[in-house]
Amino acid sequence: MSGTAPVGYVHAARLGAAGPDTAAALAPVLRAGLGAGGSVVLACSAPLAAALQDQLPGPGVHTVDPAPLQGRAPDALAGYSALLDRFGGTRSRVQLVTDSVGLLGPGMAAWLQTEALLNHVLADRTVDHFCMLDEADLGPEVARALACHPGLLGGDGVLDNPDRRDPAEVLRSLWAAPGPDPLETTRPTLEVEDVVSLRDLRRALTASLADGPLDPDEAGDLVLAIDEVVSNAAEHGVPPVDVRLWVTEQRVLCVVADRGQGFDEPLAGYGPAHGRDLSVGGMGLWLARRAVDRMTTAPLAHGDGCVVRLVIDPRTA
Repeated sequence: MSGTAPVGYVHAARLGAAGPDTAAALAPVLRAGLGAGGSVVLACSAPLAAALQDQLPGPGVHTVDPAPLQGRAPDALAGYSALLDRFGGTRSRVQLVTDSVGLLGPGMAAWLQTEALLNHVLADRTVDHFCMLDEADLGPEVARALACHPGLLGGDGVLDNPDRRDPAEVLRSLWAAPGPDPLETTRPTLEVEDVVSLRDLRRALTASLADGPLDPDEAGDLVLAIDEVVSNAAEHGVPPVDVRLWVTEQRVLCVVADRGQGFDEPLAGYGPAHGRDLSVGGMGLWLARRAVDRMTTAPLAHGDGCVVRLVIDPRTA
């Protein structure tokens, strides 16, 4: 990266707490971007945003709520795209600042997915994205978090990260050996072998989810997601297609199996297959991923077929 003008999306990390020291290191880079006619968007925690605002007076600096950039990876990616549609241009670069505050815990896996996928989804955007990473927030995931970033921000600007990993490789590491869920050793709430009628399947799924932890909108989205996965298995896999659903007080699991070879493409479904032109289709996996916390593929236990697992993690009050 060093020595050449950046083209497309630049994704760089810097280790440090979200406060004045990090702001002091980042401010010169942001001022240079402003001087070149770009804009600065602060989608970070309040302490870092305030410290940067003190050092970046004048127009061109925008502070936004980081919440739309968080949560499930497909929703976060949509949030990034919407943000760049709002502030981005074709002739000047956007300097985007985010940080890792508040990540330690259940949201870590989704954040790592998002950080890896940004390199794929935003590849053609004119953005310099600076991620300020606090080791206290990341815990044991520091190395994997850094690996999501092709660049490292240092005193001499953005340098190549020798430890960066391909987005697909990061995703595979998060979902290493996706074996059976413990729920699969119990009796399913619903079991449909050799699906013949998608209409009947949707009705059965809707009835089975009615007393579960999902609200009606979430349940409806999940039914459509399962419908899409089953349709995909029927079209591209080998019949029969079987569906099993587990609904507990807190979480939901659906397993869709067929006798085909399946696919090993972790990037599939993160964004419509044909980009922003939704009229030409390719939305199925994208919509399915947006309805669940995790969707993984794996061989059947006996090796003769493929299984897709759709998981909605425990709901919190």
